[in-house]
Amino acid sequence: MSIVFKNVQKTYISGDHTVFALQNVSLEVQEGELAVILGPSGSGKSTLLNVAGGIDTSDSGEVMAGVFNLHTLNEKQLTSYRREMAGFIFQSYNLLPALTVEENVEIGKEISKNPLSIDEILERTGMLDKRNKLPHQLSGGEQQRTAIARALVKNPKLLFCDEPTGALDEGTGKKILGLLQEINQKYGTTVFIITHNPGIADMADKVIKMKSGKIADITQNDQPIAAEKVKWV
Repeated sequence: MSIVFKNVQKTYISGDHTVFALQNVSLEVQEGELAVILGPSGSGKSTLLNVAGGIDTSDSGEVMAGVFNLHTLNEKQLTSYRREMAGFIFQSYNLLPALTVEENVEIGKEISKNPLSIDEILERTGMLDKRNKLPHQLSGGEQQRTAIARALVKNPKLLFCDEPTGALDEGTGKKILGLLQEINQKYGTTVFIITHNPGIADMADKVIKMKSGKIADITQNDQPIAAEKVKWV
């Protein structure tokens, strides 16, 4: 599924101040592309992701996700869009502590109309042998893989990743990036990755740089590298 922004504006009120989170943002990410979004804190990266994912709404402009005009959807319709089309992976794993790996992943399956096999996804994420473990029995990388499995089992058309390797060491981080790259290539899932690490941009089809709520630069990468070759900054 593609994502198209046309002249999108988003502001927040903070005390007496108006924060311009997105200012006249226009961009297009084609179906099946892996896009990396770079920029300093406060540049609008997470806002862009949240608007594209239907978590937040724009003030004006047009946001198209495939045939869906997100700016015109009501809350019920946005909920259906998030449930059926989007998967979300955050730096905080948001696993339910009293549930096993398999049970956490089952949550993603239950809210999908066309889920993938839990066994297949656990195998693809390297968590099949940990399916009966609780989150506190897992390493950080294993918890992140579980969160990824929960998002993937939904069989989403769009996968939104907000700093998915921010809390991980280089070795584990590259494994997670490799998994995201494999998902993109195997399933044709459109993947968005927010990161502070500029080296990750080398594995992207498209690199979007943001500054002060605006698009500073968009670059198409004709020869993305494999995730294991990413420079860890």
